[in-house]
Amino acid sequence: MSAVASSSSGRVPQGEVIMEFADGGSYIKHKLEHSVLELEKRRITKDEGAKAEKAMKALDIKPVESVNSEDVDFVVSQLGCSKELAENALREEKGDLVKTLIKLVQPRPRARSVDGGAELKK
Repeated sequence: MSAVASSSSGRVPQGEVIMEFADGGSYIKHKLEHSVLELEKRRITKDEGAKAEKAMKALDIKPVESVNSEDVDFVVSQLGCSKELAENALREEKGDLVKTLIKLVQPRPRARSVDGGAELKK
């Protein structure tokens, strides 16, 4: 005898048949339910991923990049700026010490005069 249970007709039971088609195909209830549940799980997972991605964009959260503390101390000692300014500049330049020093040494734009920077006419 085989290990698989069979009916009196010798056929292996397959579950409740919902619909049979002329070409011989049929929908079997438990297989259909399993397929539908699997598709729904995939849709939910995809939707949750999209929602999480949208939330991250809305919050504009950027991954925190660590900066070398020795580089921060070097920038502070060379330029006399605050530690926070040095850390932020190093993060913006992705830890590149040379680019950070060049960025912090460049002169800042001067404020416009009260009259909008109008030149005196001669």
